[in-house]
Amino acid sequence: MEQTRNSNAVRPVRSTDDQSQIDRVVGKRIKKRRQQLRISQTALGASVGVSFQQIQKYERGTNRVSSAILYRFAGTLGVPITYFFETLAHPEASSTELDRKAAMREDFVATDEGQRLVDAFMAIPQKMRPKFISLLATFSVEL
Repeated sequence: MEQTRNSNAVRPVRSTDDQSQIDRVVGKRIKKRRQQLRISQTALGASVGVSFQQIQKYERGTNRVSSAILYRFAGTLGVPITYFFETLAHPEASSTELDRKAAMREDFVATDEGQRLVDAFMAIPQKMRPKFISLLATFSVEL
């Protein structure tokens, strides 16, 4: 991995393949959330200020989503910005373990039970959600 230097810091530069993979993952997460909320590409585009064609490109990972647009997606789709990166392996963590956990989460959310849980959770006012999560954690052996 090469290094790039600016006046403030030295940081690693990822390969183009890594960047493309991240763009595809972010796009898939946008699409998944849009579909969960049953929002059309046209409506989502209008909400964030881009065309439905641009939404298609973002969802395929063809075009990179800017931070400003990602911020708008998060607001429109009712998720934290970190949602779009949740299935990416942390560079310092075991990618196989994280990939396995992410796959399990995605599989669960795709079930009827998972959809009912997501729908019920989305109906809870935003301010109440952390309390609800804490309550659920008390029932969990491992969270």
